Amino acid sequence: MRTSTYITSHGPKVQDDDSLQLQVPLLKHKKRGGSKAPAVILLFECLESTAFNGISTNLVVYLETVLHGTNLASASNVATWFGTSYLTPVFGAIIADSFWGNYNTILVSLAVYLLGMMLVTFSAFVPTTTAALCAAGASCATAGACWGLGFGIATTCIALAFAAFVLATPMYKRRMPAGTPLKSLCQVVAAACKKISIKVPAEAGHLYEVSDKIDSPQPRIAHTSDFKFLDKAAIVTESDMEERPEAATSWKLCTVTQVEELKILLRLLPVWITSVIVSSAYSQMNTTFVQQGSAMEMTILSVPVPAASLVSFEVICVLTWVLLYNKVIVPALRSFSSSGDGEPSQLQRMGAGRLLMALTMAVAALVEMKRLDSAARGEEISIAWQLPQYFFLAGGEVFCYIAQLEFFFGEAPDTMKSMCTSLALLTIALGSYMSSFIYAIVEAFTATGDSPGWISDDLNKGHLDYFFWAMAAMCTLNFVVYSGIVKNYRLKTVIS
Repeated sequence: MRTSTYITSHGPKVQDDDSLQLQVPLLKHKKRGGSKAPAVILLFECLESTAFNGISTNLVVYLETVLHGTNLASASNVATWFGTSYLTPVFGAIIADSFWGNYNTILVSLAVYLLGMMLVTFSAFVPTTTAALCAAGASCATAGACWGLGFGIATTCIALAFAAFVLATPMYKRRMPAGTPLKSLCQVVAAACKKISIKVPAEAGHLYEVSDKIDSPQPRIAHTSDFKFLDKAAIVTESDMEERPEAATSWKLCTVTQVEELKILLRLLPVWITSVIVSSAYSQMNTTFVQQGSAMEMTILSVPVPAASLVSFEVICVLTWVLLYNKVIVPALRSFSSSGDGEPSQLQRMGAGRLLMALTMAVAALVEMKRLDSAARGEEISIAWQLPQYFFLAGGEVFCYIAQLEFFFGEAPDTMKSMCTSLALLTIALGSYMSSFIYAIVEAFTATGDSPGWISDDLNKGHLDYFFWAMAAMCTLNFVVYSGIVKNYRLKTVIS
């Protein structure tokens, strides 16, 4: 349950003139020792990430070797679990904004998180689990120390994070929930529907907006010509003039800014959908990539390398891509630009990430073809062959997800920063669910009485390469669709 982590890093914040300030909403800096609060949050994030990744990267192996799940079922279950983990932040953001506030939501989430980790750890010590490990050939004396020890370390990390969060309570700024911004969006839809028979004026200046002479806590957004039906919500009728004061908070009349806030979300929706496709490919890192690696010789230069541990290599590759982008790619693009400003836009970087995801799946397919060819000769190839696909996957993550968070945060109205960033993370959840759905489709169409299907228990009898080629084709088509969507994308314009 990752609600606590999301709210800490991306939760609602108090707005000021700097719209790009760091989002650490719970910190209350003191005149002395104020730097301790960010250190606590950093420690909290580090411990939580260690625990989550310790579970997620090994879960598919645990389901297969200990609980005797099939390759396909284990991959599907892990994808569903991973998606649910990233779905909870959305509910956490709504609860924090509307009811409990950040601190209470994090506290409750951490308690649930710790309970879940304890149950996973205890499951590795129950007699049925250790008996299964013994039957599989593991030492009975160490059967439950193996998985139980690993899960116990992850549980300890969450316990330490819980303790650090609670002990640092005096340093936090406790804010009351400010309410959900969804009400404003609903007002626009309701007002537009009530005026469905009224024609939108040709001039945008005739639509309702808060006067410049009236102090407004939020900046105004310039009117756009798309989604004209929603402009009906800002049409001023005679009844509106009689009943309405200056403020725009009713269900009959909304400001142009309110209307444009909804338009922004509608423009983001197609971009958001293409991100779900990307996330379905990204989720293979925790499922089919691990299964593929488990069927290889798990050594690199005679050093044992478990298949799940290559996720750590992917993290190193992420850092490498960041350095390459800042030190090589951007300077090279600037040298070819006549204006000297050749840095790609956020939309361009997101497109590059989508293309890299397609390349990742293609490389994984080529590696699997190489592995199957070697297996047919009775040989095993080293897990080092997987390193290139993890490298390109890291590039896709850097270009897609980092730019996506920046883009959604920048485009979001000031009252919806938290909601839009949570929607950006929601793509990971839905992508994981989509991955689970794809596995079901693959099984339905490829697993017959004579064939074990593409993703079989014995990968040497299946065709995981066909699956990766299908994913590569889907990601390529997704890139083409995305390019058409963003070609004429209209960026938000704020009126000072």
